Amino acid sequence: MQKWLWIFVIALVACNSVVTPTPTALPPPLVSVVTVTAPPFVPLTVTTGASLPQPVTPLPKPAEPVKLTITASDGANLVGLFYPPLTAPAPSVLLLPMLGGSKSDWDAFARDLQRQGLAALALDLRGYGESAQPADWSKAPGDARTAWDAMVARKEVDAKASALVGASIGANLALIVGANNAEVVTVIALSPGEDYHGLTPSPLLPNFNGRPVLFVASQDDAYSYTSAQKMVTLAPAGETYYLANAGHGTAMFSNPNLELALIDWLRKQLGILKG
Repeated sequence: MQKWLWIFVIALVACNSVVTPTPTALPPPLVSVVTVTAPPFVPLTVTTGASLPQPVTPLPKPAEPVKLTITASDGANLVGLFYPPLTAPAPSVLLLPMLGGSKSDWDAFARDLQRQGLAALALDLRGYGESAQPADWSKAPGDARTAWDAMVARKEVDAKASALVGASIGANLALIVGANNAEVVTVIALSPGEDYHGLTPSPLLPNFNGRPVLFVASQDDAYSYTSAQKMVTLAPAGETYYLANAGHGTAMFSNPNLELALIDWLRKQLGILKG
């Protein structure tokens, strides 16, 4: 009996003396950070340090913009600024602003378009600027088409050579109007999105067929950057131009290369100031 008691005591002490091992901390996971650099659009004539192309013969100073009131299909008034060309008839560009933006956001670019031989119409979208209130995005595509009709109807404009340029929600409008209007030669979409307030251009992009479309986005603007990458695959003649750390929409004009690229694109597609 005493022998078995000693065996029990020894076993008990052995159990209490077992040291539970401390778990070894796992090493932190290895994360590979990959910076994606999309292939840039290469301008036809723009080089580093280049300035906007100038005509060989000095041209007269562009005329000041003229305020236009355009009547939408429901009778609402839309207000825009028309920038007359240096010589008529000339190619023209309809400029559509960002959400909360206005026609004045395009002033510097529109004046440079004038100097390059184009006419331009910068529009206040319904609900913003001087256009009728309130905003109604279901009517926005019709409003933009009405503005395009008013622009190309002017005597200073060549109706067969027009483009649309839009920023953010204005980019989506430009794509929708351009896709549904075969008379629009080209569209430039700055920071487009797959869906802005129910405006979804993607299903319409195949309608462009061979007409060229330029999608522009900054890599730090994640939603627009990924949207542009998806959209360009749907436009048969789509191309892309990507910037880095340039922001969203018209804010990207802080990078001077953007305007150079857009001017070069419009020169190529609309045939302005040849020779």
